[in-house]
Amino acid sequence: MNCLYCGSKTSVINSRKQRRNNNVWRRRRCQKCLAVFTTQESPDLTSTLMVNQNGAYKPFLSDLLYTEILLALQDRKNCYIEAREITNTVIRNLLKLPSSPLFKPEQISQATAKVLKRFNRRCYLRYAAEHSSLE
Repeated sequence: MNCLYCGSKTSVINSRKQRRNNNVWRRRRCQKCLAVFTTQESPDLTSTLMVNQNGAYKPFLSDLLYTEILLALQDRKNCYIEAREITNTVIRNLLKLPSSPLFKPEQISQATAKVLKRFNRRCYLRYAAEHSSLE
């Protein structure tokens, strides 16, 4: 990776895997200007996870999932932060499933509903009302 400040090569001086969100935290130092900065590495889910919708394969877009969860949480005070955390939890649960990285929209809806039901019943009901596959 190149330095954010001068564009020279950097070296990793510390690295840790974060269990909570499947990221890798790295502390880097520039070889030229000696600046130190932190990076977060995470998997690119659009190339890793696919959605099978009516026989066509589409990339998994976490922003679409975030938007749907945000709509279910819209009356809550910290809805943006909570929606991001719930989205990360759903993605983490999807990655733990024993199936291939190919999901049907119903599987994603069920995983989301399960997390929302534990989080807040009202938000779960609002989400379930929008997804007919959960009936």
